[in-house]
Amino acid sequence: MAPPGNGGKSSYDHAQIKDVARRLQRELDALAVTGTPAGLAARGALSPSALGQWDAAQALHATVNHSNQQIVHAYEKFVKDFREVTMALEKIANNYRESDAKMLAEINAVGNGLDGRPPTRSSAKPVE
Repeated sequence: MAPPGNGGKSSYDHAQIKDVARRLQRELDALAVTGTPAGLAARGALSPSALGQWDAAQALHATVNHSNQQIVHAYEKFVKDFREVTMALEKIANNYRESDAKMLAEINAVGNGLDGRPPTRSSAKPVE
């Protein structure tokens, strides 16, 4: 989009939008290899004996594991939202591209039958 103060005009480049979507998709694909929710859960999980056997250690263990579950949940939501943004950008780029192609075809169709000349009063047909 054009920056504010551009006389109310907006501009876009569907190729750039598509490129951003592709870059985001590459990042998302990399997360699937290096940062799966299951891998994150496994790295953050503690065994019951990791903090000791006394009461406070066992309570801390439960808190740490609960926190780990919440982190994994937040990460899953982030990945889901990231995927949705990527798909939305892809759709936006496609919509702009298709709309531009349709608009250009319609503009070009307006000139058909005019022999390359604009209509004059004598060549224009009345609307019925």
